[in-house]
This record gives sequence, structure tokens and C-alpha cells, in this order.
Amino acid sequence: MQKKIDIDLNQITTIFFDVDGVFTDGSLYFSDNGVNTTKFNVHDGMGCILLKETGIELLILTARHSDAVIQRFKGLGINKIFTKVLNKQNFIRKYTRDNNLTKNEIAMMGDDLQDLLAIDEVGLFFTTPNAVNDVKNSADYITKRFGGDGAVREICDLIISSKGSTPSLQFQNLIKQR
Repeated sequence: MQKKIDIDLNQITTIFFDVDGVFTDGSLYFSDNGVNTTKFNVHDGMGCILLKETGIELLILTARHSDAVIQRFKGLGINKIFTKVLNKQNFIRKYTRDNNLTKNEIAMMGDDLQDLLAIDEVGLFFTTPNAVNDVKNSADYITKRFGGDGAVREICDLIISSKGSTPSLQFQNLIKQR
């Protein structure tokens, strides 16, 4: 179910992404010796790279700490990675104030209650079909794709398209720069 997006996506300059349930399917995998592994979707990663090319600032904001998460996002060129953030509302409020941003310049993608608390701090709130019901009921947009299965890429492509470009064009621009 997609709701009407009330603000122009072109206003978005900054997007916060949760990790578990958004970039992943929400599952935590542990081996017999306690090693935690996380599965990421490469399409989501490429979406982030292409979205960054449009000038959008991407930030990772997650309640859990994981070295794998830090490694994954640094590998994508995302350097603003904030872990162990339980109060995302206060974090985004402070970030907005410190960086002179308006609410309509900020979007967020999350799937659980700690993300929902931040909804009043952002102009657009995206979620996935596998999000908890309270989040889905409050979101501005619910992706067709599930978390960990291209949901982030769907949002990246949507914002890229709103800027009059296409993911293919962004990729071509990226290749020319290298």
C-alpha cells in the first residue's frame, strides 16, 4: 500500500536509513561459536552509491552495533554511520538543528518502533512491507520490495527519478568520473 507523498522529493537533501529490517530482512544469524553474520543486498548498495551521486547525504542510524554494518557502509562510501542510537528522534532533531536543515529536506527509512518515534522530525518517512503495523500505518510510503530484498534500492531509484535522472544515467555519470 503506497500513500500519497505530500512533499516534493526534490527537497530531500538528507536521508537516514535504519539497517535491520531495511537493508536486511531483519534476521540475525549466529553460528555455533556465536559469530554474527549479516546479509546485505547488492542492489541496495548500488542504489546508495547512485543516490549519493545526486548530492543526497546518506546516514546510517541504527540501534544495534555491528562491525559488519560499519564495514559494509564504509565500503559504499557512507561515512556517517551511527550505531547504538536508541532515541532516533532526539538524534535527528539535533542533527537537523546542527546542520541548519528543515524538516522537508530530511527523509528516513525505518521499520520498527524506535524508527517511528522519529517520524515527526522528517518530511518523508519510508518503510517496508515487513515493518511492524504501527510503522506501516504511519509511513508516507511503503515499498513494494521487502527489507533486505531491494527496498532501499526502490527508494533510491524513486528519489533519483524525481531529480529528472535515471539510475542508468547516474551509473553512466559515475563511470565517467572514474
